[in-house]
Amino acid sequence: MTVVGALCAAVAPFLSGGVPRPGPDAAVIGLAVGVVLVAVPAAVGGRVARVFAAVAATGSTAAAWWLLVSDLVVGLTGDDLPVLAVGSLAVAVGAVALAARRPADGRASVAAGRARPSGDTPQVTAEADPEPAVAAAGTVGRGRRRVGVGGVVAVVVVAVAAGFAPLAAEAVIVRSQTREARGFPPEPVVERPGGRQWAWQPPADVVDVVPVLHGVAVATRDGAVVALNGSDGRVEWRYARPGAPVGVVLASTDRRTVVVSYRSLHDTRAQSVVVLDADTGAPRFEVVLRSVLVETGQVMPGARAVTVRDGEVISGYDVVTGEPRWRWSPPAGCESWSGQVAWGRTSVLLPVVCADTLGVMALDEATGRERWRHEVRRDEANGERQDVRLHATPDGSTVLLQVFGARATPDAVPDGLLDAETGRVLTRPERPWTVRTDVGVTPLVEQDEGGRVTDLFALDPATGATTRMPLEDCPRPTADLTTSTTYVRACADNGRELTVVTQPLDGSPPESTPVRLDGSGSPARTDVRLVAAPGALVIARVASGGTPAPVVGLR
Repeated sequence: MTVVGALCAAVAPFLSGGVPRPGPDAAVIGLAVGVVLVAVPAAVGGRVARVFAAVAATGSTAAAWWLLVSDLVVGLTGDDLPVLAVGSLAVAVGAVALAARRPADGRASVAAGRARPSGDTPQVTAEADPEPAVAAAGTVGRGRRRVGVGGVVAVVVVAVAAGFAPLAAEAVIVRSQTREARGFPPEPVVERPGGRQWAWQPPADVVDVVPVLHGVAVATRDGAVVALNGSDGRVEWRYARPGAPVGVVLASTDRRTVVVSYRSLHDTRAQSVVVLDADTGAPRFEVVLRSVLVETGQVMPGARAVTVRDGEVISGYDVVTGEPRWRWSPPAGCESWSGQVAWGRTSVLLPVVCADTLGVMALDEATGRERWRHEVRRDEANGERQDVRLHATPDGSTVLLQVFGARATPDAVPDGLLDAETGRVLTRPERPWTVRTDVGVTPLVEQDEGGRVTDLFALDPATGATTRMPLEDCPRPTADLTTSTTYVRACADNGRELTVVTQPLDGSPPESTPVRLDGSGSPARTDVRLVAAPGALVIARVASGGTPAPVVGLR
């Protein structure tokens, strides 16, 4: 047991430390070295050395388990501490048992000396009765067999415990409630609210809300992601890591996959990215990524792959198993500057800067192969910025391309709205920097003065036609979104209630729906989320502190 425990401790520093320890950790390495060094005198030393080893091993075990419990409390851990904790415990148990063992030969000698009269010498003759000696030898043999079997059992127990320790730690920190998969299609996405409402009271402040297959997924500050049915607001499934703050929550464009990241309160270098089935809530896989990649939007789930951009390299992972499928690097002589990436419905869009051209390249998300490319000739720098900017709509249907430093030629299209799946140029706005693609399916064209919007138009990507949106009904919206038929705004927000104004894109009169969102969070740190989802138009308040505001669905 002592030897196997020492081997487990020696392996532990080479295992993943997860989010709490994304790199080599001095505490884990120091404890592992200490456990291994303590195991040596425990196994081969004298009695005094074994007593010292037992005391030291007990202290090392207490330290290792204290670190492990600290990880479990915050809902994050790696593979290293669970294995180290099992190894240190095995060494401690073995060391204590060895220190408590008395020499068998010494006891036998003392007993024999007391039984013989003074001056007598033992005599062993061939004629002596052999049966007692044979019986004693049999007893010793059976004892040795018992010790051998016990040692094998101890080795197996320690090895199995170390192998399952990371899984056991994961089971302790995760609270998961799943449901069976549904075989029927989801309800259509609600584009304008009707007369019915439902409300769900979150147990903690809302972090974000994203649309999923049959409603929305709501992330809360207590480390939970809860799926709500769009029709009535009931809880469908729940995945939580109590104590672990949620970093971001994302949904794929087909709404079948949810990605949630968890960050550490003490180490901000990495985050744990968990991929969930949006229908059932079942976890698919988990990966640890650098925090900067998660926080700058370099991770996105798609219909068939989860893509991650790290510098100039794009990697695609199977959306179900997490197995790596492909890696892409810029072609020879070209660059793809980090920080810029957009996602289509089944494609990944990257800026590509070559010696003579600037443009965008689309990769198939399932294979990583090039699907299409749009390029324009580079102009001489002359001290001006040469750059490519990409902004896709949330549904992945359209991407806004902006090229800075392109040569003006009759056939060059440096700015415009492109079909994200085919690369076809849809329309060329006169002033592309005023186009907003983040609001929804229909882009908006804003004109502002001094940070205040003075004119607003809905832009049809297919035709380039614009429709003016009146500002009088909601001059200062706290949130807005577009669907294929409406422009929706959250207006007149006083911290307790607001009005949802729905403006049809065909020029029909707007409709107003009052909504009560009366939480007691700080008004200075509040934000509103509007989400068009299957079954309901969902509105929520992101706040800090106090009583959380309800999540409301408008049907």
